[in-house]
Amino acid sequence: MEKLAVIGLSNTKDKLIADLADLGVVEITERFIPGADEIKDPDAPEALESQASEIKKPQEVFDKVDGDLDFVSTIEGEMSRTDTALDTLKRYSKEKEPLFATKKVINGERLKDLLNRRAEIEGYISSILRLNYRLHMTDEKINKMSSDLASLKPWIVYDVPLDISETKFTNIELGVVPSTVNLDNIKEKFSELELPSDISVVNSDRELIYLAVVMMKEGTDNVLGILKQYGFTQLPFQGFEGRVSDNIEKITKQIDEQKDVRRELEDEVAGYGKMQQDIEFLSDYLTIERDRERIKSKMRVTKRTFNFEGWVPSHLKDGVERILDRYGCHYEYREPLEGEEVPVMIENSAAVTPFEAVTQMYSMPDYKGFDPTKWFAIFYAMFFGIMLSDAGYGLVITIATFVVLKKFELEGMTKKMVKMFMYCGIATVFWGAMFGGWFGDLIPVVADVLFGKKVEIKPIWFNPIDDPTRLLIWSLGFGVVHIFLGMAINAYMLIKRGHFWDAVFDVFSWYVLIIGAIMYGALGNSNPMLGKIGLYMAVIGAAVLLLTGGRKNKGFGKVTGGLGALYGITGYVSDILSYSRLLALGLATGVIASVVNTMGSLGGRGIVSFIVLIVVGIVGHSFNMAINILGAFVHSSRLQYIEFFGKFYEDGGEEFDPFRNETKYIRILKESDGGEK
Repeated sequence: MEKLAVIGLSNTKDKLIADLADLGVVEITERFIPGADEIKDPDAPEALESQASEIKKPQEVFDKVDGDLDFVSTIEGEMSRTDTALDTLKRYSKEKEPLFATKKVINGERLKDLLNRRAEIEGYISSILRLNYRLHMTDEKINKMSSDLASLKPWIVYDVPLDISETKFTNIELGVVPSTVNLDNIKEKFSELELPSDISVVNSDRELIYLAVVMMKEGTDNVLGILKQYGFTQLPFQGFEGRVSDNIEKITKQIDEQKDVRRELEDEVAGYGKMQQDIEFLSDYLTIERDRERIKSKMRVTKRTFNFEGWVPSHLKDGVERILDRYGCHYEYREPLEGEEVPVMIENSAAVTPFEAVTQMYSMPDYKGFDPTKWFAIFYAMFFGIMLSDAGYGLVITIATFVVLKKFELEGMTKKMVKMFMYCGIATVFWGAMFGGWFGDLIPVVADVLFGKKVEIKPIWFNPIDDPTRLLIWSLGFGVVHIFLGMAINAYMLIKRGHFWDAVFDVFSWYVLIIGAIMYGALGNSNPMLGKIGLYMAVIGAAVLLLTGGRKNKGFGKVTGGLGALYGITGYVSDILSYSRLLALGLATGVIASVVNTMGSLGGRGIVSFIVLIVVGIVGHSFNMAINILGAFVHSSRLQYIEFFGKFYEDGGEEFDPFRNETKYIRILKESDGGEK
């Protein structure tokens, strides 16, 4: 990355911003306040030269922040309307959404046509929003009537008109009490106080008792006072006339009518479906318009000029310079300063790029750190393949991801993930063939069920189910190589930064110790000479760690530091043993696949049994594949993040976020210099 500082004339600013957005390789950051000496340049435009001579206090020259925040707010209001209209269309559309949403490509002519029809499209948006408002109002009516209906249903046997709440001498109160209340106690209370009243139970459920209480008018307050002591809640049913059953029938009919209205409104909204692409275009265009105005807030201006700073990847400077030269800008580059936050952009070959998704999910490396993607990519695919370990499953993954990549124009992280899984599927086919797994032992089982013949599919290497110890040893061996690679990267970083002896004492001594311990443990009995050499190596490595581990400490800390460094052997043992998960997950996939096949073949031989086998196999293998793909993905990532990254990785970098046309629905092709951009 290099820091770019730009000064240009105000009358070119909007076109410059548009071209930089199309190019999409400049991350515009804080304002650049040049001094008088910095602005003068023999190649700068004459207008800038004349202004430079007038600069006395540069911090006061570019003291005005650019951009119109009111305009930004206006655009965001339009964006909100557009997004609401799109959400409404999608909610009631009768067309199925694709599995992967991809951007639609439009050219300059189509762009111009849509811009000319902007007022028309905005008219469609207004119509959709009016329909959406009517839908909301209809829903509110339905909800209100449904609530009334629910409150009336428990009273359906109450045949006194609801608008009659009193007679000449009595009041009628409807209400509820908790189901735990003993009504006899209430009646006894009324009797003791000589309060003439009648309590009728209209209905009851697990929570409430529905009561109709008739009382003399002169004793109403006393009766209600006693009832409230027992949790009585009045339900006045204001606004209702006639019997409950008549109201229920009436409201039910009204709800049905409103539902018919709602269906008509939904169909009317769906009729605007043909305008969805145009509205999506307008949504993206408003986003571009908003972003171009908002980015100005990172610039400062004078009456006739503007300036800004930004980060540019060194290898992409040529395209930026062509644009800046086109508009007569004065610009300078510089290297990042000490302590300056520099954005990070990782870049790898086409084969490795998909595995950048693993790095990005963890955290971007520090700008002065190390991008390990190309180093762990092969290990990631290999570990995934060993854990899934079935060539049939690998074929399904490979074919499915290949079709998705061909059929859909994916972008960004989604494209990386799908392509990474395709590579992992290829690795799974390889390791499945090595271990002899083709949907478990499905081929021999099918041959037995359908033809009554014994067929054996031999593994190219060996079957882990028959010889798990062998796979465990190889898994730990792969783990050692993986960890050693991480240690090597750490040593490289130390040496590059001028800490050669730190690499020797803190990394190479571990190589000697671990290799020596492995030689002694693995070869001590079969080859005493190599075992003895391994023992010497382990002792030498341990001695170096013990003597140098506390070299940066003072006093007694030198001793404890050495002991602490040597104690790190437990961490390395734990890390190496973590790779036993390759065996565990690989066996789980194979064993479950075999169990599924066995269950499917329990019906014996024949066509019917074969059909049962296929049905059981589809369900069982789909489940087995899904759960073990997830396991292979999670644990392959864990081996990178914990065991591998833990040896050297310096994270915390901010991802490079250039100013560009951020669109959700469309991709605009713009011809420039005879090509496509």
